[in-house]
Amino acid sequence: MLHRLLQLLILTCSVGPVCAETPNLPTLGDRTSGLVSMQQERALGQAFLRALRSQVPTIDDPLLQEYVEHLSYELALNSELQDRRLDIIILDADPINAFAAPGGIIGVHDGLFNHAQTKQEFAAILSHELAHLSQRHYARQGEAGRQASLPSIAGLLAGVMILAAGGGEAGMAAITAGQALSQNQMLQYSRSRESEADRVGIRTLAKAGMDPQAMAYMFERLSRATRFQGERIPEFLRTHPVTKDRIADSYNQAAQYPRVEIKPDLDYQLMRARVQVATARTAADAIARMRAGIDDADPARRAAAQYGLALALTQSGQLDRAAWQLNSLMDEYPGKIAFILAEADRLDQANQLEAALKTLSRALTITPGNYPLTMAYADILLKNGRASDAEGVLVELTSTRPNDVNLWYQLAEASGLANNIIGVHEARAEYFVLVGNLDQAITQLGYALPLVEENFQRRARIRTRIEEIHELRKEQRQQS
Repeated sequence: MLHRLLQLLILTCSVGPVCAETPNLPTLGDRTSGLVSMQQERALGQAFLRALRSQVPTIDDPLLQEYVEHLSYELALNSELQDRRLDIIILDADPINAFAAPGGIIGVHDGLFNHAQTKQEFAAILSHELAHLSQRHYARQGEAGRQASLPSIAGLLAGVMILAAGGGEAGMAAITAGQALSQNQMLQYSRSRESEADRVGIRTLAKAGMDPQAMAYMFERLSRATRFQGERIPEFLRTHPVTKDRIADSYNQAAQYPRVEIKPDLDYQLMRARVQVATARTAADAIARMRAGIDDADPARRAAAQYGLALALTQSGQLDRAAWQLNSLMDEYPGKIAFILAEADRLDQANQLEAALKTLSRALTITPGNYPLTMAYADILLKNGRASDAEGVLVELTSTRPNDVNLWYQLAEASGLANNIIGVHEARAEYFVLVGNLDQAITQLGYALPLVEENFQRRARIRTRIEEIHELRKEQRQQS
């Protein structure tokens, strides 16, 4: 499994350093492209995703998750992807980075929000990663990947996981050691692959009605960032080296499309402020940073600074001041989910749980099934001693988000508090499947079986799920 996962990760993800360009690259549609089918790519991608979840800290923020998912889906609809099933994962890591893995896996470090100042720039990075998927760069480099040795792959895997977790220097050392064992092997993207991803990504931006020049803007911004960081090159630039020629080529490619003038997007600016507050060293630092933008001339950035200030004030216990900021925002932007969630959180911090429930319930009446609202509502129900109600709300949500690892974790907690022991084991099993611990998943369902002796339908369902997980474990062993 280690061998296959590393081929998957290094050949397709943009999370390792870039080696020199290798000549005689295969073209799309030749025999190399058929080495790995799209179905195989999907299976390998899911295996990688399970491994990543188990080893790298991720962000549990439904509002942020939903935003990145919706933006990714919008871009995917305008991309050249044939299989548009996507799994989006946001890593809790400050280094600027993003990556794609076969089978529709898109990863984003939350630190990217600190550097992409507009939705267009953030979308440019996503469209670049989607291009790696649509052009099937993993399959096209599969021939070279066949020659990779297990020792070098093991070293590269260790480095990738360390890098993803934020340990830049240690990760680079591990990757360098791995590369030393495979100097002449094609394990990573060539410059031509990066150039192709730029070109296809710019086309995706244009089709989505976004600014095609955003790719060049973002590259320029990242390039400037290196001047102030000395030898601490942002991880994205280690995997996507930006040269003057590459920036110029991005501008030239964008010039083929009509120029698009777009004002700052409110929702993106809100997410950016949210990340900035969450990653600030202290609440006082966050308050100071948000106050600095409160008089911005642009209404979207001004509202985002006010929103961030309300979040930071709530975080620091200044609930009355937070209420003043939020009331002003909700008057100006009625129905904005980010503000409703912030108000519910403020009421929660003030121990006004019934008021928080009413706030969220009203919003869910307007947008039933909304992911971040539902998760917040279930959380307040739990705090209010209504575990059975919370469990019911979360069970319903699993029908639309069966691969949400945080949802299953929360459901297991709710089932436990509701004294639904069978539900606890079933939810834990799904959680363990998503983090790659298939043995523990089978064990959990094994605990549930004796508890459903007299419920034929539920017993049959659990047995079927056990068989499915056994089959999944067998597939993983065959890939090793």
